[in-house]
Amino acid sequence: MSPTHCGRCVLLAFSLISLGCGSSTAVVEEEKKPTPSVVRGPEWVESTHGNNPSDTLGAFPWVSRTLVISMPETTWVNMTGALKSVCGDKGGGSCTGALLDGSEAVSEWHKANLVADGQTWAAVGFRFRSNSQLADAWAKSTNQYPFRITMDKWEDDVPMVKNQRFYGFKKLTLTSLAEDSSFVRHQIASAVYRAQGVPALQGAVVNLRLARGTDTMDLGPYALREVPDGPILSRWFADGSGNEYEPSSKLGTYVKAEFSEGENDGTHSDIIAFFAALNSPERTANPAAWRSSLRKVFALDTFVRWMAVSQALGDHGSYGRETGNYGLYGLNGKVRWLALDLDMTLSGGGSRTRGVWYPGTAGSWPLVEKVLADSMLCEDYSSQLRALVTTGNASPDKLGAFIRRFVVSSNPTVDPRLAPLFEFAAQRKIAVDTSLSSHPCPRKE
Repeated sequence: MSPTHCGRCVLLAFSLISLGCGSSTAVVEEEKKPTPSVVRGPEWVESTHGNNPSDTLGAFPWVSRTLVISMPETTWVNMTGALKSVCGDKGGGSCTGALLDGSEAVSEWHKANLVADGQTWAAVGFRFRSNSQLADAWAKSTNQYPFRITMDKWEDDVPMVKNQRFYGFKKLTLTSLAEDSSFVRHQIASAVYRAQGVPALQGAVVNLRLARGTDTMDLGPYALREVPDGPILSRWFADGSGNEYEPSSKLGTYVKAEFSEGENDGTHSDIIAFFAALNSPERTANPAAWRSSLRKVFALDTFVRWMAVSQALGDHGSYGRETGNYGLYGLNGKVRWLALDLDMTLSGGGSRTRGVWYPGTAGSWPLVEKVLADSMLCEDYSSQLRALVTTGNASPDKLGAFIRRFVVSSNPTVDPRLAPLFEFAAQRKIAVDTSLSSHPCPRKE
């Protein structure tokens, strides 16, 4: 996989846009009328707007981009009004992701235009996303909300945008980087994950502006990223037609509502089979049979690899620490694991020195616990993790090289925005080695 790319100059401007069949008999063949071709707007360019294979260089190029989202003032008033109706006055401490989960108004889609690289994508769908991040932004009284874009959301209302794409991408997200002063933690971590054979989202750093009516706000650095749908699934699995899930589950037992996000067949049969294998009594009675059964319905070895990379990079924003920041993909009866937002990797302080046995998670993250409680899987995790920080892509020198690929600075090691990344790269191995040496496998439940 090619590394994540940061963007060219883009201007995102959003504004509100306001078969007949003949009869047939046994004698007369049914008259066949040609399907009317879609009449495109003058802004349409097939190579950038059409339903083509994804172009990661076009969507997420290296050079810095500015994005402007433009909409009528009334649209923005309605969006923030829906937030206020659930959470109260902005800056209050009562807003939570769980509270927002039950509000259809907060997640309502809106029409908008998108102008990028001097081109216009008409009538795209635009809404808030990630209720936990959304609640946090509201509580902090900022306008740096997370957003989701679907390029052809309104194709039924506006036929000229049928199957519209952004350089081959149907769906995109925008996430504030206010908590990441380096702006590049996700790009670095994503590149490491991909180098280790773990699917991870690609994206670009952009400067986001929000125009409502005649007023424009500068929202600062944001991440423009793909979502776990067709493009990434086709790149990694050669077939993007399977079941996509963005769960809110801790993966203990199956709860249908926790798998409602994502495009799938609605039966959740692959997820149900995964839970049946995970929770089988064979796990303690016959561990080898349990591992074999689980591998038939779940990419277990990829998950163990994900665990090793996650702990090598000190990730404290994904599964094992946060609910909901991972993807699952079911294809031909087998579920695969995907890494999503990685902005909380390579951090200083406790993240740099934290142990690798998922401290404080006992009873909370069943999939991690069951992996670490199995002698063979635990030893595999420990071995991979030690190799990663010793000679692998998370070793001090190699991780430092990954960091340099994504920063633009004359002296990055002393740049106050970037110095913590290099400190993490230099010191994480010590913490990992100490933690691994202090605890034998398996980890007791």
